[in-house]
Amino acid sequence: MFNRENIEQAKQDFKDKRYCHIDNVLEERYIRALYDAVPKLEYGVWTCIGSGHKKFRAGYQFTDDFAPHQAKFIEDARGNFSYWHYAYWLLEDYHKVNDNPYVTEFNRVVTEDYTLGKPDYTFHDLVSEVTGFTNMYTNQPTYSYYDHTAWLNAHHDPRRWCAYIFYFNETWLAQWGGQLCILDTDEQTIIDSIEPFGNRLTIMDVSETSGNRINKHFISPVSITADHPRYSLAGWFYQKETDGPSPIKG
Repeated sequence: MFNRENIEQAKQDFKDKRYCHIDNVLEERYIRALYDAVPKLEYGVWTCIGSGHKKFRAGYQFTDDFAPHQAKFIEDARGNFSYWHYAYWLLEDYHKVNDNPYVTEFNRVVTEDYTLGKPDYTFHDLVSEVTGFTNMYTNQPTYSYYDHTAWLNAHHDPRRWCAYIFYFNETWLAQWGGQLCILDTDEQTIIDSIEPFGNRLTIMDVSETSGNRINKHFISPVSITADHPRYSLAGWFYQKETDGPSPIKG
């Protein structure tokens, strides 16, 4: 499922910068299937102000309630951490099943569901090889899309070790926005921005490796002129055994 030719460079980048991206990460048959399937998923709406997270049913963005709700939400969110985007959650087994078997297989592997078989080289293996982190698990990654009505403000990822994002945009122009912007230690200056190019995987340390949470980040706004939304799947790896090794104590 995973191409490994760029792993060594990713390992070095992660060691030097505490984040990296890997291009051409999925084999051709998988990325082609995902390019086709991801835009067709039944997305709901996922919102947050401060620590108040809410989920709305699939298709809510196409109802009459959507526009007035979002306008009020924007006013309430000013000055606070907030996000508003469109999500398809891999919560239950039926969420993982797709008409295309390659998409179903990908969904099971990224959720560490091996009930129907386990590949020789798993997604866990890939992330562990790049980061050096062990004793971890991932849980409920989420497909999402961002258009000009969506956003994700600057934030840390508490209680998590590393974040990951797969991008499913076969065509993407820098002028369309949607970059993952990583802030410097001053948490004011953008130190790097990563384009959401198709078949790219970003892995980012969000632990307390250096004594403080690192790699505060946000997503730059998607332009209203973009030909299509920004599609991705994002999730995190967490500590598995509390008395086991961690990025802090090794």
